[in-house]
Amino acid sequence: MRRRTSLTTATCALAAATLLLTACGGGGDDKKIGAEDSGTSAPAPSASTTTAAPTTSAPAGPTFDFPPDVKVVVDADTTGDAVKDAVLRDQGYGLNSVYVALGKDDPDEPLLQKYLTGTALEIWSESISAGKKQHLTATGDLHFYNRKVTSVDAKTAGVTFCEDQRYSYNKHTDTGRIDKTTPSLNSFVSHTAFMRKAADGTWQMADYKSQRGAASCRVS
Repeated sequence: MRRRTSLTTATCALAAATLLLTACGGGGDDKKIGAEDSGTSAPAPSASTTTAAPTTSAPAGPTFDFPPDVKVVVDADTTGDAVKDAVLRDQGYGLNSVYVALGKDDPDEPLLQKYLTGTALEIWSESISAGKKQHLTATGDLHFYNRKVTSVDAKTAGVTFCEDQRYSYNKHTDTGRIDKTTPSLNSFVSHTAFMRKAADGTWQMADYKSQRGAASCRVS
């Protein structure tokens, strides 16, 4: 079976009481992620300006050191709203951080600690630790898309998104064996994430609920 199946079992046990929805549908599924943050520049001075204005750029995003056999793609899904786009940016970073921690078998990975908190951090820390004990990790490609901010205020936000797991599999770290499966509707997962804004301004995934076999997330 795919690694996501074994980790999902542990995740559901930990996520019995989610903040957003009532039932666990696989909140600890294995996924790959990859979101990039693009810098923005200050406008060029007008022709009447005698002194060039300094150019400023947005801070570069974190570097995600994925294993060579893991490819994570998180669609930017930008909205043009600065607050919503910040939520989506950091939520994407949170997804990426999960797979960096998985690749390192390290539940204390700093990026995981930065972009996850609360139940979400507990879920993934437990799942990563369980995977390490079972000599299981993820391999293959993961795609996150259709990310939407459904609610936002000064300190909290809600995000829904889809995941395509058709080409993501369990990998046995002790033998190198890969458990390949046949793509099906169950390969498509719908997620709802609850976000909290940390003191440093980072939007952290605090909890989430997942539903496997989501027809609304199916792509060709």
